[in-house]
Amino acid sequence: MTRSFLPSTVLPPWLSLNQSRFAPMKLRKLQHDLNTHLSSKEIDTVVSAIHTASGGDFKKVAGASDFCSILVNSLEITDVPALCASAFHYSSLVAVRERELDSDMECSLEEHKCIQHAGSDAKYLCALAGSGIESFGTHAVKIALDAARLKSMETLASEVVVARNAALDSQDARNLRSLLLSVNEEGDWRALAIRSAACLYRLEGLEAHRSLSSSSTTTTTTPKTTRARVQTLEESRASQEALHIYAPLAARLGMFRLKTELEDAAFRTLYPHSHAFVSALCGGENTNSVGEGMKSVLDDITNQMKRVVQEDCTFMENIDNVSVMARVKEPYSVWRKILKMSKESNKPVRSFSILDVPDAVALRVVFSARKLTPDEPDATTQRREREMCYYVLELCTRNWPETSDSRFKDYVKNPKENGYQSLHYSSRKRWRGTEWPFEVQIRSRDMHRVAEYGVAAHWSYKRNDIDGDSSSRAAAAARLARSSSESSVEEWRMKQAMRSYVDPEIMEPAQHLGDEFRRQRKLERDQTLAPYLEALSGAQTDMTRENVFVFVSVRAPAANAPTEGTVLSLPRGSRVLDAIRVAEKWSSTLESGGNLYDGRNSFVALRNGLRTSAMGSERLDNGDVVSIFPSSELVSSKKRSVNPHYFQ
Repeated sequence: MTRSFLPSTVLPPWLSLNQSRFAPMKLRKLQHDLNTHLSSKEIDTVVSAIHTASGGDFKKVAGASDFCSILVNSLEITDVPALCASAFHYSSLVAVRERELDSDMECSLEEHKCIQHAGSDAKYLCALAGSGIESFGTHAVKIALDAARLKSMETLASEVVVARNAALDSQDARNLRSLLLSVNEEGDWRALAIRSAACLYRLEGLEAHRSLSSSSTTTTTTPKTTRARVQTLEESRASQEALHIYAPLAARLGMFRLKTELEDAAFRTLYPHSHAFVSALCGGENTNSVGEGMKSVLDDITNQMKRVVQEDCTFMENIDNVSVMARVKEPYSVWRKILKMSKESNKPVRSFSILDVPDAVALRVVFSARKLTPDEPDATTQRREREMCYYVLELCTRNWPETSDSRFKDYVKNPKENGYQSLHYSSRKRWRGTEWPFEVQIRSRDMHRVAEYGVAAHWSYKRNDIDGDSSSRAAAAARLARSSSESSVEEWRMKQAMRSYVDPEIMEPAQHLGDEFRRQRKLERDQTLAPYLEALSGAQTDMTRENVFVFVSVRAPAANAPTEGTVLSLPRGSRVLDAIRVAEKWSSTLESGGNLYDGRNSFVALRNGLRTSAMGSERLDNGDVVSIFPSSELVSSKKRSVNPHYFQ
């Protein structure tokens, strides 16, 4: 199996940088990072897993240590089974790469039997056979197997969709995200997190390799002869996957630090000049002007907002709790906002400054109304919460009057089609003679729950700016309408408590102070992720009940013609013929109207490498590969066995 985006004789850049002499240092760094999360015994288990998985190869020890560090620092995943699974996952992927480059390298007897039984497309699963991961518990085995299964789907996607050297379009990105979620419905959510971390590991490795290459060429060229760096195909592909697949998945998992790091690394790689421009707008590392101004304005309005609501007796007497959260827009989000403003105003991008972005600095006020009587209906409480949103808005306008460019958006009376509700109000704050814009979002706790975690997830409406997907949001809004009369916030919380997203082992207090500190950190992290994982579980259930996602590859009859490929979303229960009919409308190679089964046999179809029936009646499962190619190229199975990816 060849890959056009990888050299055939060396490991890819993000793997070739690992050197044996760095292994002890990187392992010590990982141990240091784990000190505040795990006990000494647990850290020893993780270190043992890294050594076992690497099989004595110190290059793999160095790489696995870096990979686990990303999980600890960017994802805050510190449970031992997940870290052990990550070490074996990393080492197994490197082993597969090495074996593809060295045809003389022998695999273990267990792996050989696995490949014979499962097929070459299961090589990542089989690479775990005989690795010794069983010694670290069944939970670690399950996570590693789930991650390997997802990696297999990603590999198919790269061969079918990205092999044509085209940019990843929004429809393909949506379907690939949905496919990964559907495939992992019965799997552990940490497997999705591991694959998202792998994308960041790949991007950071590519960036480090580029930096080393640039430094070596700088010594041999003068400034006048130095040319702009040409972006490699692998850099482009990894960055697009980060922006359109893994960053959204990280957001759905509630891992916003990982999401930000993926977006920033991809933005920096794809658009280095734009990244430098926006970073300068946001202050970058310069805290003397813009950066200092944004931080000062944010701190000032946050403290003022807290004081305003806490000193208002009428408001405080009618609520159970209130929180004020603040954020500064990340460079990638600022860039997207400026692009949108540029398009709407027909002005050049570089004519904008950070002072033109109304929500570069934003506050969010979230509160829960107090029930006036113990038996007050939820509908009555929610109605008062809506009224109180406008009361908080009035408090804002008193303290920060409207300006000439103030904006007000009422998503409480006029919810978005996905059910999103909130009041958005913008104003300006004076700092050192400059008027700085900021936005305040006001919502009830129930509105916030729907926006952040529920079926009308905040993630969905944000993704619409990129993907333009409205059908899933409309369906979510319909489900929300059906469920709104059945569940209250209290019922939702009770439901969360019944789920298993919070590790039961950390519910009991520890005996020692250090262990208690670590237990509290784990508990806080699990409780933060729980609602996101609950929402993700519901979305996975809906998708697998309603849809099936399959790869379709179409090969043209002409010699040297490019192969077309995509991921299709079809209704659950669809057959091979259904995929073919959709492909006939989508592909430029096939003619609409039935070019496959019209009696002329111009094309034939395979499902996972096997010839389909004349009627194409085979039922499709998630991840199936439907290969369509000219019948003249069909070779008798007696002469040659057909690989499911041969015609891609």
